[in-house]
Amino acid sequence: MKFLESRPEFIHSWYLFIMTMLTLVFLLASSVLPANLVLSLFILYLFRKNGLKNKTLIKLAVFAFFFSSMFLLLNMLYPSEKYRSGAEVILLGKSFYKAALLNGLHNFSRLFMLSLISMSSTFAITYTKMILYLVIHKGLKVFMGYPLLIALNSILMFKEEFDRIRLSARFRGLGWWDRLFVLFPLLVFAIRHSQRGSLSLVTRGLNPNKSFYFGYDIVPSDRKWMRLFFLMFICLVAIAIYFR
Repeated sequence: MKFLESRPEFIHSWYLFIMTMLTLVFLLASSVLPANLVLSLFILYLFRKNGLKNKTLIKLAVFAFFFSSMFLLLNMLYPSEKYRSGAEVILLGKSFYKAALLNGLHNFSRLFMLSLISMSSTFAITYTKMILYLVIHKGLKVFMGYPLLIALNSILMFKEEFDRIRLSARFRGLGWWDRLFVLFPLLVFAIRHSQRGSLSLVTRGLNPNKSFYFGYDIVPSDRKWMRLFFLMFICLVAIAIYFR
């Protein structure tokens, strides 16, 4: 998760958010792996141009691979009834149904791409800018947008507070069971943070007529990439429907 920064975006976060959601829906619905791969590589390219670092992408790929591998293993060990027949293959000294293996590999590839794109989007999309754009240009109510901004900011603050409490418990020599009680001070912190956030909005006189210094507008290059994405998306949907 990241927030506003001085570096201009390659493509507007609102458009990138729409592209990401359409890509995830396509991956969930399509079973044509080449089409899935093409769309996944394109959206990852946009993530890279929008600030996603290679090191972060590799780490996320490792996490996605591990998670998808566990799902593949479950598909092979406990296949459904329709895959418990036909030829068998030997892997690591154990016999598996070939149909179950192929189905598991198919699900593995889709789950890997879904997981990787979902996690990568949080590093490429500036959600603060996206919400402010919706407030200014798309009619999102100020009284809904700013609480969302507070909630986004609280994610990082909760993580930092949790790390501080966990380190304090470790330095005091508390056991694993005792460390579970760090959730209680974290709950107190969450309540206090929500109170401070609401009090801040009230004291600043937040109202529907609020003015903004920046417009967070869409530029022509953003529209160009959006049109290119939609053209590719429509073509891939047609291909997926044809082969299905």
